[in-house]
Amino acid sequence: MPESSGLRLLFGPRGHDRGVVEGRRDALVSLNDNRYLRLSVALFLEPYQGRTRLKVEKSVYQYQLDEPGDRWIVRYDYLRTPTDPHSGMHVQIRGRLHETEALEPDETLERVHFPTGRVSVEAVIRMLVEQFHVPTNEPPEIWRPVLAESERAFQQIAHRDISGPAA
Repeated sequence: MPESSGLRLLFGPRGHDRGVVEGRRDALVSLNDNRYLRLSVALFLEPYQGRTRLKVEKSVYQYQLDEPGDRWIVRYDYLRTPTDPHSGMHVQIRGRLHETEALEPDETLERVHFPTGRVSVEAVIRMLVEQFHVPTNEPPEIWRPVLAESERAFQQIAHRDISGPAA
């Protein structure tokens, strides 16, 4: 991200046991390709074996071409406790469906909620750089190991493998 962009941690009126990590401006993080990542992660502290541990209540990662978000490309949503019929963990893709008879005539691909597992912010960063060619501030030999180490720490807690190669 450019130096002018960044993240912030906000706490609500109920104290410091709940917070949100999000992009500095309307949850947006400006990217080096003049596009945006809408990033918002709601966190809470949960008692665990006489201590507390940090948990995610919900998260949204949306890669978009424009600031308002009208031209989004892909979106990941995670909701610990889903309240509607869609999977609490899903991805939505805004694109054209080649096999048009797969949906009803008035349905679009972007309205399909593809179930997924929990997606880490590191996996989203990896996708943006490797698949959408978002320029990085550092060369791959610097960012790839750092990203892998960060994702590995999360995945060890979640008991899963990282989303890509370590280097």
